[in-house]
Formats: sequence, structure tokens, C-alpha cells
Amino acid sequence: MTLAKVPRHTRFEVVERDATRVLRIDVDGSYGNLMHKIDRDSEPARGTILRWRWRVETLSGSTDLTRKSGDDAPARVCVLFDLPLERLGTTDRLALRMGRAMFDPDLPAAALCYIWDANLAVGTRLPNAYTARVMQYVLERGAATVWKEERRDLRSDFAAAFPAESASGPFPAIAAIGISADGDNTRARSLAFVGDLFLGTE
Repeated sequence: MTLAKVPRHTRFEVVERDATRVLRIDVDGSYGNLMHKIDRDSEPARGTILRWRWRVETLSGSTDLTRKSGDDAPARVCVLFDLPLERLGTTDRLALRMGRAMFDPDLPAAALCYIWDANLAVGTRLPNAYTARVMQYVLERGAATVWKEERRDLRSDFAAAFPAESASGPFPAIAAIGISADGDNTRARSLAFVGDLFLGTE
């Protein structure tokens, strides 16, 4: 989903890399999300463990996830949750309804984004600069020439990111998995690869 017009779109391409097929992500002052929607009644929608591997070979040091003007990243892996509006506070509920009416009817009520960043310390957790309904976890920092393996317990991460919503009901179904990368705010350029993305229960 794209909430604003951007001059160019991030390029996503399936390529051969290290004898396997992976997703190549090229950012050049661009913006883009690659989303895979999940049927709420399917087995993947009940997934609680997310695994993948990735590497960022080039990235810009001018990004700053704490500010809207610096909110760019060479690679994000995001999980969108099918969270009922009734589990949100009144202010969040109204804001989300407005956002869905103005921008995108599929705007998520809650999302986790795992980020490869240039500057923030690994382990940093912070809300997206535009909305607190998207919580970000910094998993890797700086350029790398080797693959990094990730495994996240979505139930645990959701509870830490959204404690009130977690306490008000069961762990929500997964609505979509997305891969995002952008450089439109800082005119950043970067090159990243993502592979072996898996959503399951173990």
C-alpha cells in the first residue's frame, strides 16, 4: 500500500543468488511495498513464528527512523494483523477509520516491522514516525556481505509492542506479510536481498 505519491517505486526482482532464488530489492530515492495477503481462515493466518534470511550490501547513513524526514530503510519485513477495531482505544479507532477512508481500506490496525537499519542499535524498538499502530524492531545494523538468519516469535513481539491490545483478547490472525524498502525521504540508495521467508507455528 502507498499513502503518498512518490517519484519512483522501489524495484523488487526475483534473482539467483548463492545458488538459490531470492528477492533483490533496489532503492534509489524510491518507495515500495510488496504485500502478500493471507486468508484469515487459512493455516498461515494462525502462524506465530516468522523466519527468513536477508542481507543488505549497501545502504545510506542519512536515514533516521525517529523522524518523518528520515523514515527510510533498505529492508523491512512486516506482519500485518487482523485486529478488530473494538480492541483499540477510542482515539486510535477514530484515526484508523479516517485513514482507511482517506488512503487505504486495508490499513492495518496493528503491524510489526522488522528492520535493517544504518544507525540505530540492534534491539531498538520504536513506533513508526507516522503512526504508533506500526511498531518497529531493529534486528540488524550496517552493511553486510553475509546472510543473516532471523526467527521471531510473533506472539511475544506483539505482546511487547501492543500490551493493551494483547491483554484485551487472543493473539490476532495474520492478515498479510510484507517486504518494504524506501529512500524517498532522504534520497537514499540501497541494495538488499531477502530469502526463505516462512510463516508457521514452529
